[in-house]
Amino acid sequence: MRVNGKNYPYRDGLTLHELLAELSIDRRTVAVMHGEDVYSAGGIPDAPLGEPDVLEIVTMMQGG
Repeated sequence: MRVNGKNYPYRDGLTLHELLAELSIDRRTVAVMHGEDVYSAGGIPDAPLGEPDVLEIVTMMQGG
């Protein structure tokens, strides 16, 4: 599995919510691209992950 361009150890049963928790990422403040699917902050499903999955996680920032 790849997360933000780096290999990440995959294990059976891992879900998107669990991955974000392991990475100490608040799913209310990020957007996630999971393969071809894009989820915005607050709308990220607890989808199961697979070993070949590719994810990009983008943190939302406020300011100007």
